[in-house]
Amino acid sequence: MTVTAPGSSCAWPAVVRPSRLNFAFPETNATYWLTPYRLDEGDRLVVDGTYPSARFTALTAYDHKGAPVDALADYQISPRSGSKNPFAVPDAGTDPAHHRYQVTLNPGVAAGSGANTIAATANGAASGAGFLVLRIYVPDNDSDPAGGVPLPTLSIQRRGSSPSVMKACPRADSAQGPSGPLADTLRKLVKDNAPAGKFAGCGKFTPSDPGFAPPTKVLGLFPNPYNKYLCAPLAYKSGRIAVVRGKAPTFPDTTNGQSVLTRTQLRYWSLCQNQWQLPYPVSSCAADFQTARDKNGRYTYVVSTKQDRPADATTVKGVTWIDWGPTHVSSLLFFRNMLPADDFRNAIQNVKKGDDPAKVMGDYYPTVTYCTKQSFAKDGPDACTS
Repeated sequence: MTVTAPGSSCAWPAVVRPSRLNFAFPETNATYWLTPYRLDEGDRLVVDGTYPSARFTALTAYDHKGAPVDALADYQISPRSGSKNPFAVPDAGTDPAHHRYQVTLNPGVAAGSGANTIAATANGAASGAGFLVLRIYVPDNDSDPAGGVPLPTLSIQRRGSSPSVMKACPRADSAQGPSGPLADTLRKLVKDNAPAGKFAGCGKFTPSDPGFAPPTKVLGLFPNPYNKYLCAPLAYKSGRIAVVRGKAPTFPDTTNGQSVLTRTQLRYWSLCQNQWQLPYPVSSCAADFQTARDKNGRYTYVVSTKQDRPADATTVKGVTWIDWGPTHVSSLLFFRNMLPADDFRNAIQNVKKGDDPAKVMGDYYPTVTYCTKQSFAKDGPDACTS
């Protein structure tokens, strides 16, 4: 068996981002490179890479239905001899030549084996098919989604043979974007395995009475295992806006030169507006560093169409605006929390099944309320508090 994508034999043939392949609720401040694989007993897939200059990166193996099998986040990946991991030690320097790593995907091993090994198959199966995804969030230079380094080299090593390097896809940041056989395969995968219905199960909440709760199913949507999510269903009505408020967790503001190793409550968080229609594209997001906060560290988002945007819904006024996107389909807000500090007890990660997320998260729980554009314009966001 060969490690090839449909119609392609190169590494990283699919790139997921709004301007390319917009599916499975992607984050607009991240890019996802994807390579399908099939590994038989004794085979392995070797990843030779360089840690990017970015807020976060990870390698994740998914099964053929888009459910996560195993993963390694940046800080968990040990460097090669002579290199240092800038996500793990403060004295790693800035030379990418000294930021090298090697990770191996193996079938037949248990998830969480460590030692720069990722289980390629679920439940220790000796062979199987899946997808390898490379994620990079918030590159230091936003014009270079790969974080200032080349994409990792992939090699396939069959049982008893030497590794064979897969050629890189030409223009890997644009290959097989919104069209092509692999894109069609991924859309069909999401259609066959993602939840059905008018909106995702977000607890007791409905588009007419919105609120945030953990989604009931994300496994068919290539979820990032280092994120946890709350979702809120919304319904468009002309002249109506949605206002989201809460306390902002602290984060390492790498876009302004802060180290990713800075002690903060979360590595990353964001609010995204998504379309509840196949293949579940994202309309817009605001990440932590793009979010206005008041003197008490609280945020206010306004989600609306351009024509319904209140004049004061600007960061200068302490309000972050999120574009509603298409109005002819139902929509979902997703609130992400990534990699909480051990002592941050108000993260989504601490909301267990049956918990009331508002009680667990306290002031950090996002509330959402409908409001008219006129009410907001007259009395500000306080007029939109239920």
